[in-house]
Amino acid sequence: MVGNQKKLSRKGLWIIIGSVFMIAGIVLLSFSYVREKKIDAFELMNLQLAQINKKEETEIQTSTEAENLPEEEATPEPIEEPSVSIPYIGTLEIPQINLRRGFVQKDSPYNNINYAITTLPSSTYPDVEKGNFILVAHSGTAAISFFRNLYKLSVGDVAYVEYNGVRYQYRIVNIYYEPKTGTVALRRNGEKTTMTLITCTYQDDTKQTVYILELESQMPMQ
Repeated sequence: MVGNQKKLSRKGLWIIIGSVFMIAGIVLLSFSYVREKKIDAFELMNLQLAQINKKEETEIQTSTEAENLPEEEATPEPIEEPSVSIPYIGTLEIPQINLRRGFVQKDSPYNNINYAITTLPSSTYPDVEKGNFILVAHSGTAAISFFRNLYKLSVGDVAYVEYNGVRYQYRIVNIYYEPKTGTVALRRNGEKTTMTLITCTYQDDTKQTVYILELESQMPMQ
């Protein structure tokens, strides 16, 4: 009788231990499931954008250009502001993400992603018909990560450039991803006046995100 009671007690103990492990496993699985769902949701958004972009590309005549890009650290360190004022020649404004930053002449020593939004050397300025105004900046959390919130943008969002007394309005027509190899293919309509924004892809250090915008209108600034 006593032996049976001991066996029952041991059995009950193992049942309790097993239940504890099972509950812990369920909690861990639930946490992993929720985390994976968050990641999946973000990836789904990226895939949906990619599908939209793929359709857009088939509707326009595209030209492909290879562009060498400056190296960008995944999490750049903030730097001190220069002791002199940066001589901006224009501004980029994207109301959707509360962005308003200046850019400088292409040959300026401050035309560097560690100081300002950078205009690539092969870029044209906004006043060149059928040109491509190409801007690059850091993403991430540092003070110089001027493009940190570009990932929140979608096809159809609007951006503005103020340059040489004129306000230009652009609209995003394509968003796509390129491997971070130091070059990027620019898929744009060569018959349109465009602006291209390039930065590292949100939560993916192996890719860059490219935003193609087409000029909609321009008007003199008051």
